[in-house]
Amino acid sequence: MNRTCPIGALGATAAAWLLAFAALADTPGSPLDLQEADLRTALAPTAAVITRNGEAVKVDYPIRLAFVPDGVQLLPAGTQMLDIVVRSLRAHEHSQVVVAVYTDAIGSNEFNQQQSLARAEVVVGYLRDRSIAGVRLIARGVGESEPLSAENTPAGRDLNRRLQLIITPLSS
Repeated sequence: MNRTCPIGALGATAAAWLLAFAALADTPGSPLDLQEADLRTALAPTAAVITRNGEAVKVDYPIRLAFVPDGVQLLPAGTQMLDIVVRSLRAHEHSQVVVAVYTDAIGSNEFNQQQSLARAEVVVGYLRDRSIAGVRLIARGVGESEPLSAENTPAGRDLNRRLQLIITPLSS
């Protein structure tokens, strides 16, 4: 008995699967996917590092490029990076941002906490002054409580000092 599979039937099934996959590939991603892609492109020339964790896009930026040493004034490189973020937030009004600032463990815990909150509030103010609605912005001073590196070296301390923008879908 000859049991051959009709090639035409396999071809039609394969063609249907290919069309289904092609339709999925042409479907735009979620609004957060699109915003992430836009940010990756726009921030590529900067020192910003973008990561994705579920429904959160995180933009990490070195404090040494964002703020004057031991102060709360933004540096030109910091404002340039934030201006790119402003354009993204204007184009993607469905998102909100937690601005978190981290420090190293040099100095007192209280000073580091206050400085990190003051810097986060400066960033939130900068974004608000550029017409990003305050309800979309949250300032969070983290201080030294969540280090990335435990090394008490210049490189380890520099890694811990960072500005992080956590972009998530806007809660309704």
